Amino acid sequence: MKDKKEIAAISAVMALLSSEGSSLQYSEPLRGQSSHPYAAYGRQLTMQYRDITQRRIIKRSR
Repeated sequence: MKDKKEIAAISAVMALLSSEGSSLQYSEPLRGQSSHPYAAYGRQLTMQYRDITQRRIIKRSR
């Protein structure tokens, strides 16, 4: 009895996944305008500071 329930549950999940997979469609991502060089520089600095802090290279003085 347990095996029949497991098979029924697995087949229900497989049917659900196969029905959802056919409804998905690919849409091309939206392309934004190119950013200003200062904005790109600011993002670069932010990522650099985040990396430094995560690696704990900045020593805190107490």
